[in-house]
Amino acid sequence: MLGIKVTQNGESITLDQQHFTEALLEQYGMAYCRPSPTPLVTNEHLIPATSEEILKLKELKINFRSAIGSINYLSSATRPDLSFAVSTLSQFLECPGIRHWHAFLHVLRYLKGTQDLGLSYSGNLPKGIVAWSDADWGNCRATRQSVTGFLATFHGCLILWKTQKQPSVSTSTAEAEYRALCDLTSELLWLKQWCQEANLFVSAKPITVWDDNQSCINTANGDCNFNNKRMKHVDIQLHFIKEVVKSATIVLKYTPSSEMLADYLTKSVRNLLITPVSQFPTTP
Repeated sequence: MLGIKVTQNGESITLDQQHFTEALLEQYGMAYCRPSPTPLVTNEHLIPATSEEILKLKELKINFRSAIGSINYLSSATRPDLSFAVSTLSQFLECPGIRHWHAFLHVLRYLKGTQDLGLSYSGNLPKGIVAWSDADWGNCRATRQSVTGFLATFHGCLILWKTQKQPSVSTSTAEAEYRALCDLTSELLWLKQWCQEANLFVSAKPITVWDDNQSCINTANGDCNFNNKRMKHVDIQLHFIKEVVKSATIVLKYTPSSEMLADYLTKSVRNLLITPVSQFPTTP
């Protein structure tokens, strides 16, 4: 695989892109930079650039789109911990400013200290598909759109992750969480079907999905009034989730926000809260 190192050790296989990362740091003059503990500055919300900031970046004659494409390759292959940073910076590809360039350099500082991280796959972990769904309500300061983040493991190994700004504004945290859960459920249905077609073992038990919003879980399980006026505009998504839950394809379980493994896919969090991407447990 291009730019990906595959290491086999007994019954486990590890994928990493350390050499690609080293070359990337060298390319942008960051090979000897001071490492940062987070991909982006914690609690910093990037906004569209001013005309002055756009001009300053143009003076540097830097291909911002190419730079973001490089870390996007890392994020999509072996580094889910970069997913939120890539999603955030990709929103400014058309009119980037100097502040967005500085944010990219901050990502490189994070990579400097985490070059050896990757994905580990082993045959000795518990069987089945397990997933985590999360959302950060109103994350975007410019549009107040929320951010979806989810991940899934197969036999205890991470195989699916995603960060994406939601297409429309959610009026409550429960709604934002429900939109995220709907996207994840669609992916899980595809994943389960693909595994079955590939003759991979898939448990007959429902797929466990962990969520940190009790209201979202109660709505999906039918434990609250489905005709709630605040949720009528997401009626189709509500029916879709309830149908999948009723068919026992997935089962929703609550986990505290402090133990939500998908949290770092929706926001920039402190280093202590970032779950190591080298291995994910199957339960919080």
